[in-house]
Amino acid sequence: MSEQETAPKADATFTHTLLIELDYVAVSLRPVEFEAIKRGIEPKGIELTPAAFCRSPLSPDHRTAVTDILKAAGNKADAIEKAVGEVNKSVTAFCANESEPNTAITKLVKAAQARGVAVFAYSALNATDSSALLTRLGLDELGVELILPEEQRETFPRADDWLKMLKQVAIENKTVVAVVSSQLACKGALTAGAAVIAVPDQYTSFQDFSGAAFVLDQLSDEKPDQLLDHTLRM
Repeated sequence: MSEQETAPKADATFTHTLLIELDYVAVSLRPVEFEAIKRGIEPKGIELTPAAFCRSPLSPDHRTAVTDILKAAGNKADAIEKAVGEVNKSVTAFCANESEPNTAITKLVKAAQARGVAVFAYSALNATDSSALLTRLGLDELGVELILPEEQRETFPRADDWLKMLKQVAIENKTVVAVVSSQLACKGALTAGAAVIAVPDQYTSFQDFSGAAFVLDQLSDEKPDQLLDHTLRM
C-alpha cells in the first residue's frame, strides 16, 4: 500500500453513511487486473484462465495476487516482477484515462445525499490512482470523500479492516450501508455492523453473500430509493 494521506473527519451532525467500494463497484477493475496478469505471465508459458483467477484469493494487492496465481501454476517465481509491473501499469492507465462515470453510482450518491446521508468511497489502490479514479468518475465533485486504509494486508477488507476504516473517518457510531463486490468485503462489513448491498462481478458471482440486504447483477437493477429505503433504517 502506498503512503496514506490524512483522511477527512466526518461532520458529527449526520447519522447515516453510504460507503462504496470504489475499485470493484464504482468501476469494474477485476477484468483489467485479470488481463494484465494474463499478459504478464504468458511469456513464461502460463495461461491464466477465468476459472484459475476466480479460484485465487483475488487479493487487491497485486504482488500477492500474482504470487498466488503463479504458485498455483507451479511456482515460477521469476515471472512475478514482469506480471506485477504489467498490472500496476494497466491499473494506473485505467484509473487516469480509461474509466468512465458510472450512472448508477452517481444516482445512488445523489439519492443518499438528498436524504442527508454522508457518502464515502474506500479504495485499496494507492493514493494517486484512487484520487484519479474518484476524479474521472466525477465523485469528487459530488463531495464523496475517499478512505484509504492505513494498512492493507494480503486479504482485504476483513472485519477488522472495516472497523479501522470506520474509525479512521469517525463513522464507527453511524448507521452504515456498504456497497461491495466480494464475499470477503460483504462478511467484513456485516461483522462491523453495516447493512450490505452486494454487486458481484463475473469473478465473484459464485461467492456467498448471505446476510446482504440485496445481491444485484447490476446496481441499476434496483432504483436508488428502493435500495436506501431497505438499508438505511432511518
